[in-house]
Amino acid sequence: MVSEDRDYVERILSGEAEVFDLLVRKYNRMAGAIAYGILGDFHEAEDVVQEAFLKAFRALHALRDPGKFRAWFCGLTRTTALDALRQRPDRRAVNVSSIVRGQSGLGEALGGDRGFRMVPGRLSASVEEEQIREESRQKVLDAVRELGPEDRLVVALKHMEGLSYKEIADITGTSVSAVESRLFRARQILKKKLDPSRI
Repeated sequence: MVSEDRDYVERILSGEAEVFDLLVRKYNRMAGAIAYGILGDFHEAEDVVQEAFLKAFRALHALRDPGKFRAWFCGLTRTTALDALRQRPDRRAVNVSSIVRGQSGLGEALGGDRGFRMVPGRLSASVEEEQIREESRQKVLDAVRELGPEDRLVVALKHMEGLSYKEIADITGTSVSAVESRLFRARQILKKKLDPSRI
């Protein structure tokens, strides 16, 4: 991964600008998870990701170690998302209905088979079953949206992107134990919101 990123960056800096598309494809989902984790809004997150890639392309020459593109870009995305959060004129409710169904493993992590699984509907599922699943997904997403930006970030990186604790620690600039602690606390908050009888 490091050698591949180094190769891409060096090729871009030597004049092959089109190679940047490979970095965009490689890190688009991760950047989206970071931006959504902080902002809690998929439309805003899309804008932030585009802005972060543009900033990265313009500042690529300043990257001292091309092999560290991933960490550098994740930090850039995080900063861009935090800037967008600070510039919000209000704390309007976010639109979670645009989330792709079944993309998150949050439901399984929070409730297993107790009604919070976020899985695509089976072809044979009835309309009523699909409606119940959609309502469960919506409850989970609404609860995640209510978390603070840092908690939402670790939850998104872990359950949407599937990153390890070490990878999340690298992205957030914290320790693995801090990530574990924050994720544990966030899960407890979500469980309480979703099913108070479990606490």
